[in-house]
Amino acid sequence: ILRSPQRLSTTHHRIIFGMAVGDILFSLSMASFNAMTPSDVDYIVWNAKGNQATCNLQGLMTTVGVGMSLLYSCSLNIYSLAIVKYNKTDFYIQNKMERFLHGVPIVLPLAYGFTLLATQGYNSGLGNGRVAPVYDPPHCIGIEDGQV
Repeated sequence: ILRSPQRLSTTHHRIIFGMAVGDILFSLSMASFNAMTPSDVDYIVWNAKGNQATCNLQGLMTTVGVGMSLLYSCSLNIYSLAIVKYNKTDFYIQNKMERFLHGVPIVLPLAYGFTLLATQGYNSGLGNGRVAPVYDPPHCIGIEDGQV
């Protein structure tokens, strides 16, 4: 896209670029090979060298990346529908539709990701935004009751 003469001057290229950004975020979060997992669970998870903050960062990147990719795919479908079926012009799409075609795929995943981050939803064991194993190592079982 960036090598073409049109670069990001078309709506189609901007949507594809947004989808690529989401894919890159997701790929970077998975490329760590569990290195962001808290190090005190290294007996369960291979290559665990992180802490809870890095684990939350990985969860945020995964959530935002997957959400952006999926919603930009929907934006591309809506864009194609507007062009093919409804014969909308580029002027109409750029002025009336494009802010929603980019706003929804950017705002919704960021809002959901930061909501999970603020409510400590990553690795909560509830299945929402869980990237690494649940952060409840066996050596912490019974610690609430005073057992070690």
